[in-house]
Amino acid sequence: MMNANRTVYDVLIVGAGPGGSTLARLLALQGQRVALVDKARFPRPKTCGDGLTPRAVRTLRHLGLEHRVAAGGHQVRRARLYAGPDLEVTAPFTALPQELPPYGWVVPRERLDQRLLEAALEAGAHFFPNEPIARIDRQAPHSVAWGRQGRPWRARWVVIATGASTGLLRRSGFLSQAPHDIAAARGYWESVADLDDALEFFFLPEIPHGYAWVFPVGDGVANIGLGLYHRPGEPAPPVRRWLKALTTQHPALAPRLRSARLREPVRAYPLRSDFPHGPLGGPGWLTIGEAAGLVNPVSGEGIDLALESAILAAEALRAPDQDALARYRRLARRRFALAMHGLRLLRPLVMRPRVLRRLLRKAQSHPPLLRRIMGITLGVTSPMSVLAPSTWWWLLA
Repeated sequence: MMNANRTVYDVLIVGAGPGGSTLARLLALQGQRVALVDKARFPRPKTCGDGLTPRAVRTLRHLGLEHRVAAGGHQVRRARLYAGPDLEVTAPFTALPQELPPYGWVVPRERLDQRLLEAALEAGAHFFPNEPIARIDRQAPHSVAWGRQGRPWRARWVVIATGASTGLLRRSGFLSQAPHDIAAARGYWESVADLDDALEFFFLPEIPHGYAWVFPVGDGVANIGLGLYHRPGEPAPPVRRWLKALTTQHPALAPRLRSARLREPVRAYPLRSDFPHGPLGGPGWLTIGEAAGLVNPVSGEGIDLALESAILAAEALRAPDQDALARYRRLARRRFALAMHGLRLLRPLVMRPRVLRRLLRKAQSHPPLLRRIMGITLGVTSPMSVLAPSTWWWLLA
């Protein structure tokens, strides 16, 4: 292993999740000298819903990595939306826009992240585990990331890919407050009844601002979780307690788990969906993925956006240093800003049990409306399409 602290890298990436490892691979393939550091040793467990949507699969195909990362995963071909015993809607992924694959995958993050990291290493990136970064300073012409025991890591650019964790951003003076607005919890249950090829979503009156999910991992195992929306700065709701109540008492879930076993304690985690209000970068540094607030405000999905933002950052960092930051900001806002703004506006209007029930009832009898809802939720159909005359025709018919 090279003497990391004497080397000046082209790019230092902090965080070896999907975005960080994908960016490391792309930059290494460009011939850049890349260091990837993470506070953990890999493989490591990661709290997540584990779902790869058709949008994420499309990006993995583009990267040439789908078969590698999805091997041994559970393929899913539809979404099942439950809003009560009298209302269940199934949406096959074949109904999505044609540029998307008609399927997704469920791959535990421990496996997904390890495989993306291996691809980065094969491309020539250098990985340094167990290396927490305390802060980032600018010492022109380099950026300096201060690691364990005050060791300096120097690079032309530092890319922050630390997910929902905002400690590094705040210690470096890049972020004034933690803008989390979704609280989630998940666990793995074994011997779950009635699993198939569907991602299941539960919109229940008991969950006034969020939803529960059941994602099949394979062999009778399911990732079962709960996501709740809240205002930034407010205390996070007690998602572990709510999830326990749902899985032990609710008639939609408890009977399916009567013979199931919880594999490990339920883990809770925050999510950020504040793009583009959070910091995208500054002199000598960029953010990608959830560190840039790139999580779908409605679905909570972030892997697809992390992969896409890594591709945009790799393209921007090909430019001369004086142009790279402006180019990245322009590319990221062009790709994500409209959808993120629209979804954030729609969330308080639509994610209410009574409104959702009406939407799903209409979608049952109007497949084009169901396609539009799915496309908007995945971020591949403009949220502004809710204003289209056809949407209102379907809703009022």
